[in-house]
Amino acid sequence: MSKITHFFMLLAVFLLLINFAYAASFDVKIAPIKDQISVDDVAEFNVTIQNNLDTGEDFIIKKAGYPFWDMYTKPLQNPISITVPALGSASINLFVHPLYITSVDTYTLSTGVILERTGQEQKVPVTIGIKSTSVLINGYVPTVLATTSVTPEKIDPRENAVIRIALSNQNVINYTNLTIKLESKLFKDEVYTPLGPKEDKTIELTKKLNPMTVPQHDNIVIAIFKDERLIVNPTVKEIEIAEYYVQEEIPKEESFLKIKKGVEVFSNNPDHKGTIKIETTPLKNLFTTTQPRAEIVKENKKYYLLWDVQLDQNRTFKVYTIENYRPIIVIITMVIAVLSLYFLFRSPIVVRKSIANVGLSEGGVSGAKVVVRVKNRSSKQIVNIEVMDYIPHIAHIEKDLSIGSMQPHAFLTHPKKGVVIKWAIESLEAGDERVLSYRMRSRLSILGEFNLPAASARCHVGQRVIISNSNRVTLGN
Repeated sequence: MSKITHFFMLLAVFLLLINFAYAASFDVKIAPIKDQISVDDVAEFNVTIQNNLDTGEDFIIKKAGYPFWDMYTKPLQNPISITVPALGSASINLFVHPLYITSVDTYTLSTGVILERTGQEQKVPVTIGIKSTSVLINGYVPTVLATTSVTPEKIDPRENAVIRIALSNQNVINYTNLTIKLESKLFKDEVYTPLGPKEDKTIELTKKLNPMTVPQHDNIVIAIFKDERLIVNPTVKEIEIAEYYVQEEIPKEESFLKIKKGVEVFSNNPDHKGTIKIETTPLKNLFTTTQPRAEIVKENKKYYLLWDVQLDQNRTFKVYTIENYRPIIVIITMVIAVLSLYFLFRSPIVVRKSIANVGLSEGGVSGAKVVVRVKNRSSKQIVNIEVMDYIPHIAHIEKDLSIGSMQPHAFLTHPKKGVVIKWAIESLEAGDERVLSYRMRSRLSILGEFNLPAASARCHVGQRVIISNSNRVTLGN
């Protein structure tokens, strides 16, 4: 035996072993459920796949016989696939529909089952018996291809959705009136149209949805009938209703120094979560109230009023800001009134008291010069002003010294306040000031601080008696 012959024998044995291993990977059984049909009916088979591997596997069932036959599952899959657990089995129902079959006969289709991971394929026969062709029209199987598109892909329920159904008559049958039925959870409709031999036509429908349709996924089921006979199997087109969110300003209301503004948001999603932000300033916040109450946040050195959106049963949410500047006018008015009353009723005489030339002796204060200034701060002359100051018992006035430019007209002794000094000012012009002074000396050196009582001025202005007191002064070393 030559080496070449020996090599081919080994190769043949190797391929047989591989085929045996593949054949053992899975088994396929097809059991007819309905295999005798009329030419417009649909056959049904149960396909069972036994997985002989110790791992779960995915299998694909290849369609066979197109364009004369159509194979599909319910719900529709493309490609037709099935997952089988390790060392287990799984089944799926396969529907077979004749498309261009025109005679009574028995037909066998070779369908492939593929182990997706390895690409191994097994061919299995699917046998269908056509027992009647009475449903043919003019000797032809009614064959109309239909494809459906919906625009936009994500439908805003506030806008119209356009459904386009493209029809293609695959033979010479003249359909005087086809019925196209469309049905979904959102609408149901019927359209009637003729379709000539070999004609291609597109039907366009415009659907208006409820603007508050909630976001969702839906399926449009489309079927085509000739009279009461289904000539195009139902097809399913998936659509999506998109969520929208709108924020609009509410017309503002204005009155005297008061502005009411509002923002309204609404959405077709009752569970929508979002926020509303309105820019503000710390000063404006002093005069702003909100309905409902807002949170103040700071972002990028700016201030905002912030609300969390909570839609009501009408799927709307409204917020308001009220800017009320009326309190400013009230405050200004009150300030003006207080100032007016102050200037109206304040004393026209100002009395100020101070000390100078403090004398020291034996570590304490022995004397000082006391200065009393009396000023007319009104716009009119004031007459007959009586000024009084008080010297405590611990001190006395140096009468032998000069006592300013104006001499007191009386010295009185008070049992509690000590010595009372009185001056009489006949008149004081508007804005004028008189300086009264004297020097006091203590009987003993004063250690620490010593407070001198306030001086006072008394006069008549009209029917009013005006008394003005000076500040107190402290004498100390």
